Amino acid sequence: MGYINERIIKELVEEKIADSDLFIGEIKVKPGNIIYVFLDGDSGVTVDSCIAVSRHIESHLDRDREDFELHVSSFGVGQALKLHRQYRNAIGRQFSIDTLDGEKHEGKLLQVFENKIVIEKQGTKKKDPSVEAEFLFSDIKTAKIKVVF
Repeated sequence: MGYINERIIKELVEEKIADSDLFIGEIKVKPGNIIYVFLDGDSGVTVDSCIAVSRHIESHLDRDREDFELHVSSFGVGQALKLHRQYRNAIGRQFSIDTLDGEKHEGKLLQVFENKIVIEKQGTKKKDPSVEAEFLFSDIKTAKIKVVF
């Protein structure tokens, strides 16, 4: 097994972003040493931040020892949220939730608590009033921010 793994990449990224509001959304190291780093931040993620993290990682890995392909980008819309912090940053945004029991729900994220979220769901008909619905994190399979045009 090679020396490039998620733990090493995580340590390098955390070292670089330690004094910022950036955080790791996800890290993947796929066969062939294809590395994906998805950053998120309380104030968003800039291209310059992605470049700085990429250069930091590259400067600490030895291509002569083990070749790799590196992709550093912001945690994108359409990706499933993984961290409590990401939910907090998404308050007020439109959401799509798939629950473990196979149901789909959509609505505006209103509140985030330690163990649950609250969304505002539109009634089944346009004239119906909206209702609040609570979802325990333990019951959520995936939650994604929806793009609304």
